Amino acid sequence: MSIFKCKMCGGTIEFEPGATVGVCDSCGTKQTLPRLDDDRKANLYDRANHFRRNNEYDKAAGLYDQILNEDNTDAEAYWSLVLCRYGIEYVEDPATHKRVPTVNRAQYTSIFDDDNYRSALQYADGYQKSIYEEEAAAINEIQKGILAISQKEQPFDVFICYKETDDSGRRTQDSVLANDLYHQLTQEGFKVFFSRITLEDKLGTAYEPYIFAALNSAKVMVALGTKPAYFNAVWVKNEWSRYLALVKESGGKKVLIPAYRDMDPYDLPEEFSHLQALDMSKLGFMQDLIRGIKKIVRADEPQATVKETVVMGGGADVAPLLKRAFIFLEDGNFTGAEEYCERVLDQDPENAQAYLGKLMVEQKVRNQDALADCDKAFDTSDNYQKAVKYSDDALEASLKGYIDHINQRNEDARKDAIYTTAAAKMTGEKIKSYEAAIEEFRKIPNWKDSEAQITACQQKIEELQAKAAKSKEEARVAREQTAKKTKKIMAVVIPAICACIVIALVVTNVILPKQKLNQAMDLLDSGDYDSAYAILEELGNSDAIASSKRDRAAELLNAGEYDAAYTLLEQLGDTDTITSNKHDRAIALLDSGDYDSAYALLEEIGDNESITESKYNRGIKYIESKDYEAAYALLNGLNYKDSNERIEQFPPEESRKFAQAGEIVSFGNYEQDNNTTNGKEPIEWIVLEREGNTLTLISKDALDRQPYNSTETPVTWETCSLRTWLNDTFLNDAFTAEEQSMIPSVTVSADANPDTSIDPGNDTQDRVYLLSIPEVYQYFPNGEDRLCRATDYAGGAGLSYVTWWLRTNGNTVTKAAFVFNHTDAPIGYHGGSVSSEDRVRPVIHLKLS
Repeated sequence: MSIFKCKMCGGTIEFEPGATVGVCDSCGTKQTLPRLDDDRKANLYDRANHFRRNNEYDKAAGLYDQILNEDNTDAEAYWSLVLCRYGIEYVEDPATHKRVPTVNRAQYTSIFDDDNYRSALQYADGYQKSIYEEEAAAINEIQKGILAISQKEQPFDVFICYKETDDSGRRTQDSVLANDLYHQLTQEGFKVFFSRITLEDKLGTAYEPYIFAALNSAKVMVALGTKPAYFNAVWVKNEWSRYLALVKESGGKKVLIPAYRDMDPYDLPEEFSHLQALDMSKLGFMQDLIRGIKKIVRADEPQATVKETVVMGGGADVAPLLKRAFIFLEDGNFTGAEEYCERVLDQDPENAQAYLGKLMVEQKVRNQDALADCDKAFDTSDNYQKAVKYSDDALEASLKGYIDHINQRNEDARKDAIYTTAAAKMTGEKIKSYEAAIEEFRKIPNWKDSEAQITACQQKIEELQAKAAKSKEEARVAREQTAKKTKKIMAVVIPAICACIVIALVVTNVILPKQKLNQAMDLLDSGDYDSAYAILEELGNSDAIASSKRDRAAELLNAGEYDAAYTLLEQLGDTDTITSNKHDRAIALLDSGDYDSAYALLEEIGDNESITESKYNRGIKYIESKDYEAAYALLNGLNYKDSNERIEQFPPEESRKFAQAGEIVSFGNYEQDNNTTNGKEPIEWIVLEREGNTLTLISKDALDRQPYNSTETPVTWETCSLRTWLNDTFLNDAFTAEEQSMIPSVTVSADANPDTSIDPGNDTQDRVYLLSIPEVYQYFPNGEDRLCRATDYAGGAGLSYVTWWLRTNGNTVTKAAFVFNHTDAPIGYHGGSVSSEDRVRPVIHLKLS
């Protein structure tokens, strides 16, 4: 048993020698393992993984390169270089307690296009490859999110790199100096990235998009420090080392300025040796620094201004139009989006964002990142070409990245399909099948193990050729022996008449049948099966017919002529082989992603369990990639394993997208447990109705206890105080501003009490309201369904069910109808006094994005 340290948490992984996948004893994560040929290599991996876990990615990368210099086929070393390039840190998800990746070094390049990633897949075995592909997909999704956020950030002129706190958590002197520098530079009119202020309203886990955007846009980085250790602190070095790489690529358009104080300049990081460092303690430091920054930042200011106008287009006059266009896109209203993009282009014909919107309309996608999932590359599109032409660097990189991703994905799928077809031909005992397989594999050189498969086919062909030669020789020998026996019989001295009789018997029973059998075999070899079978039937040789049909069926299966093969197998009564072949074809189709064809085959053989399991596994993968719409389509109604529970565990905002009448959704927060120290609790709602993208909701429990009207005076729903309370106090207390934007104002009808002739007043426009008597019967025809509990806050503690207000008047204008707390008399038509308190079940319409 061998031991290796977990690359995610540093725990222990025990594994058998030669294993390529193991499970950590500490975090329980299944992960790939390197090939540990000796103790030296194991030590190199331990040190490299230690540095990477501590976010010292450059140190770790140097050690992984050292490993590859000694063994350039080590898949794990290539994968580890990928983790270093993208700054992958594995953190514990508090909800699932699983280790999930975070990206600390975002790139414009997709992970799928990374050379080290491709090398990792090339040298990985099947188990490793599966894990690499799964992790790469997760990292790619995170990267797309980072790029989406970073593209919305305004560009910076200067990035201040420094250490904020010391090991004790106290603020460093560097932080104070950086703060002074920030204010000096902002007073000069520069846009400055200073993490203490710029990131003060961001969560720590969400820093990377903003750091990434700032590093790429800033023309100057000032890396300041008062101690060598502060310059080399992990996150400080992460920033300036990334910026140095950008400096090299910028062709002189970006500059890094080291600034030090109270330390020897020779103690600065070795990477700064070619840079002009400034001493912050010297008189005139600030003036020199500002003057140098001005020269760099404003050297190409006219061009920058022109580019900004061209790329973003639109000042204040087109910005609202663009916003409307992208809102239309989110709603799937492509006609509206197209119209507003055209209106933008009427005012600004070189607006990249407008062309991006038109491209999204053209491809029928609702968000920009969905362009990467298009079936075909769209780089020939006029909208794409104009979006790239007028875009900034970030948008251009994203769009070209989508094209690269689509082309690579489609090319991989094409190769996979060829590989699957070739592999399917490698069965049976026909040389032509293996020759056909070789021809297919040669179309995809260096894809998976195609070269090894070609070798295997060639070996099988040699084996079959040897076998055929042996059979032919045995047949020749048998014919010679038969001929010798015939001669002996003819030579026997017997009476002439006996000799004639013997000869006739031999010819009839031995020679002629043998000749006919040889003739049948020749006809089979020439492909004249009907004639051959006629002779074999005459000879009564059904075994030969069956053997020939079986061989033909196998050859047809290898050639992909399934219907003809199945016809022969049905003639033989061999339904097992038909079923087995259809199952194998279905599995290959599943692996290639052709699910509809696979499911059709599985339905033919009655294997509904495999269909269900496939849909479940696909649904789980979609959940993991946060494509909840696709997951819901697969899992809804499946009733397999924990499929229903998985749907119930969707995030609230996702669950609402698929909610149907009668289901429960969560939206907003309101005090419910009567314990204000622990904050408000999420509100659960019953879906009364769904119309397109709008849900009609009623609170599952009564949420409060209020009078219908503050005084006992004649009122209707239009004039009662409860209506005002719901649309003001409750609305603002239960929902954030963003949530309120999803609650439209609707027309609430003035429904009369069917037992009285009281005038119900006028229709109203409300965002929150109560049900009327007719609506209760519409939505709750069963009396038991009307029963309602109240929260502890609404006075429901210890009560089974409570009564609750309706908006309809009772038998007078000083009374309001309500629903009883039992089923015997479900609705109080006569009503209760409007000034008395009763429970409230708010009703809202929720517009989903």
